[in-house]
Amino acid sequence: MLRKVRILTGVVLALSLAGASFAAEEKTVAVEAGDLKLNVPESWKKAERTNQFRLAQFAVPARKGEKETDAELVVFHFGAEGGGGVADNIERWKKQFDAEGREIKVTQGESEQGKYIFVELKGTFNKSVGPPILMKTEKIANARGLFVILSSKNSGNYFIRLTGSDGLVASQSDAFRKSFGGDAAKESEYKAK
Repeated sequence: MLRKVRILTGVVLALSLAGASFAAEEKTVAVEAGDLKLNVPESWKKAERTNQFRLAQFAVPARKGEKETDAELVVFHFGAEGGGGVADNIERWKKQFDAEGREIKVTQGESEQGKYIFVELKGTFNKSVGPPILMKTEKIANARGLFVILSSKNSGNYFIRLTGSDGLVASQSDAFRKSFGGDAAKESEYKAK
């Protein structure tokens, strides 16, 4: 009898865990940013764009019960030929994080919308504050940034960025990738050319 109870408890636990993973899957909303099509979680709140190069901007809410502030998702496009090359952008993003304690991982993949480079940075983020011309920043310790250069088949490079506290951004990493059709399992290490 005790063995049957243990087996039944194990089955209930397994089903509960499976259900929990299904519950974590959030409904998405289709969003257009130029020619780029995104599917973002419903909880990500559309925000007012703060400049002309930002095609879309979202506040990604902090998780319940945590002290984190919202993260920010931004989609940039500078025209078919604009925005600079891969190496220049990776270097610029690296400089937004203090060198001490900085961690970086760069991969590449392909979605239905085009090939992409995926850059993940961790450490102390120097968040831009105010107009870019003033070059003012605010340090955010224990931060994470996910940066993507997606080469659209039709309209050049799109630059997608999700920045905020490490825990919050890490918890949204899969949703971020899925938003533009990325798949971490199919990515490979990026080697600069």
